[in-house]
Amino acid sequence: MYLTRLRKIVTKNNDKDLFPCIEDLVKNGLNPVNFSNEASIPSRQDITQYIASWFKYIGLSADECREWMIEYCIGVLSAISSSSKSQIRHSTKSNIKYIYRSNATFNCGCENNQFKAVCETKCPVYEEMAHRSKENKAPTIDENYGIRSEYRVAYAIAPRSHSIKDEYKDQFEKAMTFAQHHLRQRVPKKDVVSLLNDNGFKTRTGKKWSYSILAIELKKRNRDSDIAEA
Repeated sequence: MYLTRLRKIVTKNNDKDLFPCIEDLVKNGLNPVNFSNEASIPSRQDITQYIASWFKYIGLSADECREWMIEYCIGVLSAISSSSKSQIRHSTKSNIKYIYRSNATFNCGCENNQFKAVCETKCPVYEEMAHRSKENKAPTIDENYGIRSEYRVAYAIAPRSHSIKDEYKDQFEKAMTFAQHHLRQRVPKKDVVSLLNDNGFKTRTGKKWSYSILAIELKKRNRDSDIAEA
């Protein structure tokens, strides 16, 4: 159903734009069996950003992307997510908005794509993508977006002698760097809050992010910066 709808959208422009990897992900989703021997597997967010960047790459609008993507994420990608339908809908909108407002570019990685999706040398962009991957040493889609893998932290339990702030100190600094990066890309604060929570970041006290908390922390950081400069 989702592939049929997507094919109708794409063929309005060019039926060759439905690349093998995209068709595989849409038709089959992510197969966890392919990642049984690896420490981690790509998340719903990773696939959403990947396909959204493809929409942008082939010249389709954010509205066209959003209309199709939300239903796909809820119907297919919810299988690899613990989020509710409303949460998936909201974060999908945030991810699409980020991709279209940033300088993110589509870079599939060819046979080394992070989703282990089907790749064919007859793909119309195979040579371009292979060359791009070689130049960039095959970076992942997260690296292109500036959402680097080190931001997705596995939180270890700190010794009991440490305070809660000590426990979350390092990841909090990364969260603030992550937030400021997206704000510089003109992503609205409310969408940055969603991205922080979707990517597993916590506040300095280990809580979920909210608009008010982010505003307070940004104000505090700006004030500290002003003091340091003075």
